[in-house]
Amino acid sequence: MKSRMPRLFHFSLLLVALIAVVLTNPLFSFLVGNAQAGALSPAKLIINNSQSGAAAVTYQARFTTSVTTSIKQLTILFCNAASGSCVAPTGMVNTGAAIATDNIAGTGRTNTFSGNGTLTTVITTPAAQTNTAVNIDYTGITNPSTANTTFYARITTYSDTGTTPIDTATVAFAVLDTTSIAVTANVDPTLSFSVAGIAGTGSNSVNAANLTNGVTSTATSIPFGTLTAASAKVAAQDITITTNASSGYTVTASHSAQAQAGFPPLVSGATNNVDTFSGTNATPTTWSAPAGSTANTNTGYFGYTTEDATLCTGTASRFTSSGGNKWAGSTTLGQEVACSTGGVSSETTRIGYEIEVNTIQPPGSYSGTVVLIATPTY
Repeated sequence: MKSRMPRLFHFSLLLVALIAVVLTNPLFSFLVGNAQAGALSPAKLIINNSQSGAAAVTYQARFTTSVTTSIKQLTILFCNAASGSCVAPTGMVNTGAAIATDNIAGTGRTNTFSGNGTLTTVITTPAAQTNTAVNIDYTGITNPSTANTTFYARITTYSDTGTTPIDTATVAFAVLDTTSIAVTANVDPTLSFSVAGIAGTGSNSVNAANLTNGVTSTATSIPFGTLTAASAKVAAQDITITTNASSGYTVTASHSAQAQAGFPPLVSGATNNVDTFSGTNATPTTWSAPAGSTANTNTGYFGYTTEDATLCTGTASRFTSSGGNKWAGSTTLGQEVACSTGGVSSETTRIGYEIEVNTIQPPGSYSGTVVLIATPTY
């Protein structure tokens, strides 16, 4: 028995010495400090671009503190692993980062983003956290360059400058390929062009000119009926355009070519015609009665007008400007009556037609064709 006592005694001394060594090791203070720190919960890191290597990315840290202790310092370490030695993700650059916004209590911010993979913000004059839900957004960060990989942000708040932690959390984020998820789609060009007739009543008008009672147009006809000398008749149609053409559209008006000298807009037989009005598309004028004294030479006029006050060529409001409604004579070449410089949805423009003859105009049944053409520009 006596021979065993010294061995026990020596063993006890050895155990005490071992404990003393552990207690004086610097690692012990680190472990004690982390054990006392609370957890940032819930916590997450939001990135606004998951493409590997993408620049100018915004990183938004969202977490809730466990206490209202004043935060003196916030440090975020970006690592390849959730725990253990922290190796900064390859290709990640945060040296040019900046705080866009944060709600940490206190005034003054000093940021240290000197090493890639580390964000440190020190609050100059900290204050107690009245709102435990903390938001802080960093801009100007370049994502890690390793595609299809998960990375980790180790977040720690301190009550001083990096010695006494308050709360900690480790959150994950991932980056995908340089194109992230490539999305492709095709949009076909579209154009819808329709013409609608307008009832010929005194309450309807075109470009401030009242429509003639009883002259009701359809989508395909303008039936002026019987003309009386020195009594003009007015009809109208609505044209509606829908197109996704990025440069918009143009609608032109013309009359079809006839097998007759001068190609007048309306003809009767082989010799009689109603001429185009004297105003032009470039310079439309108020309506004036035909004053010709020789049959078929300015003894009848046919013209058109438009309510589009924003034409794309020439003077945009030339048909609608002050001084009364303006009219132009049609030609066999298309001339602008409506347009837009961008895509439109159900844009409607009213087009008007006027006809008048004098006492010299030969009798007959006159006919012609108005041609409206819509051209989108993509």
